[in-house]
Amino acid sequence: MEAALRPSRRAPRRRVFDKDCKRLARRLEKYRFELLTFLEIENVDATNNHGERTIRPAVLMRKNYYGNRSERGAEVQAALMSVFRTLEMRGVDPLEYLESALRAGLARGVRPTLPAMLETIAA
Repeated sequence: MEAALRPSRRAPRRRVFDKDCKRLARRLEKYRFELLTFLEIENVDATNNHGERTIRPAVLMRKNYYGNRSERGAEVQAALMSVFRTLEMRGVDPLEYLESALRAGLARGVRPTLPAMLETIAA
């Protein structure tokens, strides 16, 4: 397949004047091998549909609540969405998990932090 993607020496290169076309041509040239990975590796999807669907709830939340008002707010939202998505993918109710983690920490007299909670999820 690599040979098919290499530019032919016999094929004349046409000059492109439109800047958007030039940018697209450079991008296609740069990523020509990555673009067709799905043809060579069986479990690679041809689209990014799964990734797009995964981040959709976070995008809708940001849109509905007028974005993040600060850099820290964006970081917190990203961390929480990651926790929620991970728990949902593992079949765990995120709100129940976070509530039980907070209650357990408070019962021990410890103020639980998000990083510590993430470590228990990863285990």
